[in-house]
Amino acid sequence: MLDLPQIYTKPSSKQLLDTLSLLSLEPQSWDKTATQSKPKVRSNGVPQYLTRIVSSPLTWIEDDAEKEKIWDSASLRLSERSGRTGMGAISRSFRIPLSAETTNSSSTMKPVITTSDEQDTNIDVKIHEPALTEDNLGLKTWASSFVFARNWHNLRDRIPLVFGKDKNATILELGAGTGLVGIAAAAVLGAQVLLTDLPEIVPNLERNIASNKETIESRNGSAQAAMLDWTAPEKIIYPEDSEGKRPLVAEAESSKYPLVVAADPIYSKEHPAWLVQTINCHLARGPDARVLIQIPIREAYAEERADLKDRMVKIGLEICHEQTEIGYDDWSDGQGEELSEVECWMGMWKWKDA
Repeated sequence: MLDLPQIYTKPSSKQLLDTLSLLSLEPQSWDKTATQSKPKVRSNGVPQYLTRIVSSPLTWIEDDAEKEKIWDSASLRLSERSGRTGMGAISRSFRIPLSAETTNSSSTMKPVITTSDEQDTNIDVKIHEPALTEDNLGLKTWASSFVFARNWHNLRDRIPLVFGKDKNATILELGAGTGLVGIAAAAVLGAQVLLTDLPEIVPNLERNIASNKETIESRNGSAQAAMLDWTAPEKIIYPEDSEGKRPLVAEAESSKYPLVVAADPIYSKEHPAWLVQTINCHLARGPDARVLIQIPIREAYAEERADLKDRMVKIGLEICHEQTEIGYDDWSDGQGEELSEVECWMGMWKWKDA
């Protein structure tokens, strides 16, 4: 139990700051096996308590700087309880397995064979998520991305051109968002990955790649971010280099990608058409080329999911593997409540006549 110092008792600035620190809400882990680093605090009455602190003039505290610290801290604790759209920037780590493990997945994929020394090994991918503004949903990490990322160790034996045939093959990620899927691919697979998204998303994408650079390179992988608008899919624009130059790259036939991936890419009726034309533009032709798409089963987008599958078939692709798995999301959570379950579908596609 936490005995909150009440405003009418005129607590010291240290008492208030210590209490506000204890009331912080850490970003929840989506790994059900992970242990929480601090006990849960029941939310009943806490918002009202924080509001009283923010609205109090704190006249008994003489140091104005200390007052500002208290008000800022109380305001931050309030924002953490306002749901994901109301809170500020957060940073968290996602534990990604490097070898076969027992999960709750309904997947029928066979696990990768590992040695005893490799069993139960993981990496932690550090992801920063800025405060959400406007409709920039790419600034949030979604359930399907974590489900995708933690399955790379199982997927690697199904992507033949990346492993065993072409050591220099590059994976192209479309709509990379915060970068969890692509960064995990670079580290788990030891692969080269190009993570792409819209211009407003790329700066945070670059930040997250930089934060995980040591982990990626220790696994012999590499990752780079670039801008790619699905409405103009033939152009990939790399961020400015050290001289302030931005090379504009028009993808040629020789630079097609043997593996194209996307997680949670559908949020409008236009997205299936844009996504498929981008895949058609960049996917290499040949029997080893693959597309991996992970989609949460949201009732509101059933027509868009069907449209996506129809369009993939029309350009000559067919599903060669599919699976479903339950993930967890924190979109509506602002009170330290249980995470919401999200069913995620993954489809693997290849060229039908290749």
